[in-house]
Amino acid sequence: MSDLVWCELTVEIDPENFDVVADLLQEAGAGGVVFDDPAILEVREFEVDEIFSDELMQQIKQPPAVRAYFPVDDRLGDKLNQLKEAFRELYGEVPEFKLRQIHEDDWAHAWKAYYKPEKIGRVVIKPSWEQYLPTEDEVMIALDPGMAFGTGTHPTTRMCVQLLQEEINRPLDMLDLGTGSGILAIIGAKLGARQVVASDIDPVAVKVARENAELNQVSDRVTFFEGDLLKAHTSGQYDLVVANIIADIIVKLIPDLHRVLKPGGHFVASGIIDRRLEEVKELLSKHNMEIVRIETDQEWRAVVAALNIPE
Repeated sequence: MSDLVWCELTVEIDPENFDVVADLLQEAGAGGVVFDDPAILEVREFEVDEIFSDELMQQIKQPPAVRAYFPVDDRLGDKLNQLKEAFRELYGEVPEFKLRQIHEDDWAHAWKAYYKPEKIGRVVIKPSWEQYLPTEDEVMIALDPGMAFGTGTHPTTRMCVQLLQEEINRPLDMLDLGTGSGILAIIGAKLGARQVVASDIDPVAVKVARENAELNQVSDRVTFFEGDLLKAHTSGQYDLVVANIIADIIVKLIPDLHRVLKPGGHFVASGIIDRRLEEVKELLSKHNMEIVRIETDQEWRAVVAALNIPE
């Protein structure tokens, strides 16, 4: 059994604010978000002989809430303080933070029943424990995300997967910043990228990503390392740089993109909540980046920008 411990944060909140709160939690680096809403019982159809478990009965008695999971490390305190400030700014007060520790195995295996193969364009992302026979034109990725963020089901990841299918139309060098489970780096290699370098500040994510690369037999073309995104890159330029993170981090990356992006190369940025889009666009323009396209999925945005070629 894994000895990794995670912090489960529960915040009681009105269901109409679930999406906004989930965005705040994910921007703070949550590895997973769960909605607890007893009202679901009003719309769900139950079998006549269905038995309510003790756990479900306890949930019925609880008020609506959002649960999120954060690694227990030296960054946890800063993340919780960041969240409190975000709640105070948004709502004028900070709700009660209910915290408990949970072991990785207990969390990582509990949701497997809900994770099924996902098709995005011609890419099929399947859990490692599921059986799937791809068609001749499908590119299949087997994934075991463990506690690392990135299964292909979140809008920010879906948009990136779709954009990679359009961007990788020739052998090229790709840099994946904030790789999470390694999903985008692996898809890049499967689609034909010549070389992929991927980084994450979370050592758990790097470990999971390497295991997923081995599972998909692309370890010879994908290199993962633990590092603070662009600060760890001292040399080398890429045709394609991908960052599926959050707006706060993306705006910090943009001024240094010229160090790692070849002239004419493309930057794919996702994880941008709609209210931050204009800020990202203005900063890209300020740093000699031309917007090629903008994708929308629910309240999330993904931007493709090209580094202008010097005249």
